[in-house]
Amino acid sequence: MSGTTPRLGLKTFDQSDPFLRGDFNDNSSRMDAYPGAFICTSASRPAWGPAQSGMRIYETDTRREMVWTGTAWREPLPAPPLWPGYVQPEISMGHDTHVYYKLATFNVNRPGALYVDMSVTFQVQSLYTMNAHMRPQVDGNDCSLGSGTASFMRVPQTNTSGTGWSRQWTVPVQGLRAVGVGSHNFGLHFFTTPTSVTKQGSLRLVSARGVAQLVNSSDT
Repeated sequence: MSGTTPRLGLKTFDQSDPFLRGDFNDNSSRMDAYPGAFICTSASRPAWGPAQSGMRIYETDTRREMVWTGTAWREPLPAPPLWPGYVQPEISMGHDTHVYYKLATFNVNRPGALYVDMSVTFQVQSLYTMNAHMRPQVDGNDCSLGSGTASFMRVPQTNTSGTGWSRQWTVPVQGLRAVGVGSHNFGLHFFTTPTSVTKQGSLRLVSARGVAQLVNSSDT
């Protein structure tokens, strides 16, 4: 009795099957659609044309896998896409102040999640106690990893008189948010809150730099 192979669904035959040209042509078409990798060396690559676009080779001398685009050889991209961004606001902020900055805009070609990793640098005058909050954003939405206070620093007062920006801090900030195919951006939500020590204060947001990386966070 005839059947099919488990992987490609090729028809198998027994002695009772009639000879049908369509069966053999169907098997040939299925195998042509799944060519696998062509084994060669870097000096003996096949001479392919547009019809072989997307097919792969494996070079035994270099251990590289190459993809034929239809006109040229390209190596696969095993690393996930990564987009850098940077802003340098150099602005002064008092208590209860919120600011938002977009670091980069880019296109995503497959669904996944954006992992955002940033470093935020700010300065605080030694005369004040300041509460500084940092939240990474994807498409304008906060997306901190961990609790709501994961990216927070309380800078205590160290002097009672004088002036100057005597202290500078750099704080790591991480976030994660699911995204679909299309245009996206990542940025920073930075804000200050009152303290029990003083209702006055002065903080300068210096810079924020980081990267967004596309990951498969939903895979199990």
